[in-house]
Amino acid sequence: MNYNYKLLKIKFEEGSVIIAGAGPGNIKLLTYKVFCALKIADVVIFDALVNKSILNYCHSKTKLIYAGKLKDKKACTQKDINEWMKFYILKKKKVLRLKGGDPSFFSRGAQEASFLKKNKIKFQVFSGITASQSSLKTIDEDFFDNRYFCDLITGHRRINNPEISMDFSTLTKNKGKIIVYMGVSQLEVISENLIKNGLKKNTKVSIVCSASLPHQKIIFSNLKNCVDLKKKNGLKSPAIIVIG
Repeated sequence: MNYNYKLLKIKFEEGSVIIAGAGPGNIKLLTYKVFCALKIADVVIFDALVNKSILNYCHSKTKLIYAGKLKDKKACTQKDINEWMKFYILKKKKVLRLKGGDPSFFSRGAQEASFLKKNKIKFQVFSGITASQSSLKTIDEDFFDNRYFCDLITGHRRINNPEISMDFSTLTKNKGKIIVYMGVSQLEVISENLIKNGLKKNTKVSIVCSASLPHQKIIFSNLKNCVDLKKKNGLKSPAIIVIG
């Protein structure tokens, strides 16, 4: 299909970067702005959680670089990604840094933006639909109720630190939902500490794996039993954990 790029209504300068979110996985949840960026980009550096079908929107000469950093299968380092962006910017290319979900949610988007600022490289950020948005509407028919609020946290261990850094005491004092990104491997630690800090053992827990995709799987449990159910069902990342 031929496109008149002037009608795509986005500004993507040569020698600049767009940091963009590809959404939770379902190709229908890709935003129009990110779709337009894909059509125009000269180079796309994409993460492991990006639906590869989305890359079909790129033109035939687009340079595709896989930058997956899953727990046990790291294709590159953050330094590699930074150097790739800088290398192609010096060649006056339009570089699209494509991440799963939304680049503002626990994706090191801030680190990459800081690198680009330090190197005086022009960049924009295009938001995407984050996995928790897709997950909440799937498990809770009352998620539109504006009386609710939520805490968005990451269960991922900090770089070079075996402990997760989380203020469980503050979390348990809030009355909203607790939504955990990248927390499947730390579910036992999270559930135990939430109980120790005051949450009831029968507090609802929903685990949404591969949110928005055809093979999406949801497990409903509670804080007391969620770890056993996770093991029994062999649940793995990517997953969103909704507590409360």
